[in-house]
Amino acid sequence: MSGFAYRKQRQRGFTLVEVLVVMTLLSLVVLALGSALRTTAQTEERVDQRLARNDEIRVVTGFLQSVLGRISAQKRQGITSADENLFLLNAGSQELTWVGVMPARFGVAGRQFFRLALADMGGGKALILQFIPMDEPTLPAAWDQAATEILVRDVTAFALQYQDAAQDKPEWLSIWGSRDRLPSHVLISMQTANSAWPPLVVPMRPLIASDPSASGSSTFGGRR
Repeated sequence: MSGFAYRKQRQRGFTLVEVLVVMTLLSLVVLALGSALRTTAQTEERVDQRLARNDEIRVVTGFLQSVLGRISAQKRQGITSADENLFLLNAGSQELTWVGVMPARFGVAGRQFFRLALADMGGGKALILQFIPMDEPTLPAAWDQAATEILVRDVTAFALQYQDAAQDKPEWLSIWGSRDRLPSHVLISMQTANSAWPPLVVPMRPLIASDPSASGSSTFGGRR
């Protein structure tokens, strides 16, 4: 009787193989849970990065549209060559200089010279906007004293193109060569170390207070 009870007690336990199998299954479950948690964390991080990038694009493009969307048609002084642009504008493929006004919410009053270009920042390139009050209708020779705002960091590619929508077949030009007309649109193409930005097309409309003497030669999209 005692032998039967002993055998019955032994049957209630687990063998070493069963314990190993259970431990293996538990390890697999833990590994699966850990992998799922890491995937979830990585997904959340990617979503946060994408939201931050979209927010940056929205803010920067909105700012550029408001600043570039109003350009002065005032003619400049000190022209010494028949090939020089009559307006306060220098439009190239990597740099754009113009006269406009800062949006009111930034607390900068009056007409400003603006310069949009790339600059070296901490071992990389950054898209910057410089601005300085317009004291005389002559393009600045230097920008050392200008206020500088960093718009986008880690820029790997940047290009500007210009268009005159009043033409029969408008084309995008990397350099604006017309001396007696202003471009109607500017196209900004840019890529950062993380991704390519969507192309930004900004209509360049004249300021209401632009020089009346320029109204006959500076048309924007066929309108004065």
